[in-house]
Amino acid sequence: MIELKNAKKDFGHGENCTHALQGIDLHINEGEFIAIVGTSGSGKSTLLHILGGMDKLTSGEYRFNDELISNYSFNKLQEFRKQYISFVFQNFALMNKYTVYENIEMPLLARRIKKRKEIIMDCLDKLGITDLKDKCPTQLSGGQQQRAAIARALAADTPIVLADEPTGSLDNKNSNDIMNCFEEILRKGRTVIIITHDMNIASRCQRIIHIEDGIIVDS
Repeated sequence: MIELKNAKKDFGHGENCTHALQGIDLHINEGEFIAIVGTSGSGKSTLLHILGGMDKLTSGEYRFNDELISNYSFNKLQEFRKQYISFVFQNFALMNKYTVYENIEMPLLARRIKKRKEIIMDCLDKLGITDLKDKCPTQLSGGQQQRAAIARALAADTPIVLADEPTGSLDNKNSNDIMNCFEEILRKGRTVIIITHDMNIASRCQRIIHIEDGIIVDS
């Protein structure tokens, strides 16, 4: 499904150049549940951004279902993200002026999906937040906001869900609940890739990819 070959990503030039990824080779199969771990500055977030089409490689190849994504223009990458990628962030990335229902509806509107109410209510029910549908994010706890963000990813129905430290600001109970939510997404046949510094969280994934200094040291 996903394949990186000698993937490199640099920031800056000359003496100020930072080699964030230094020749990554990686294969991810459809339906895998993967954790990417590493110390701060190891390149794990850069890797996630590349996988999500949020940034482009300096050199090397990124293929998705044998399509060479690394040659895409930024406009084409935007379409790739819309069709194939959902994101869940540590800071939730919910729009505060919209209700939970409206936040979940956004990716469906972008893709002109019909029967949106049925899809949204089903996702709200699966995440146990139906009673919060008319509330704004500022009225929710951290755990509730993360559930709303995951419901949005679930509703978008993309084949890949990428999560950057999705439990980083949550307590143990909420973290466990959020991982249960990701397992619900897996049951839908999606591929879930999360960045985490918590090895207890990583251990619940099927595979752990350890990256340091822009190089995969264990997978």
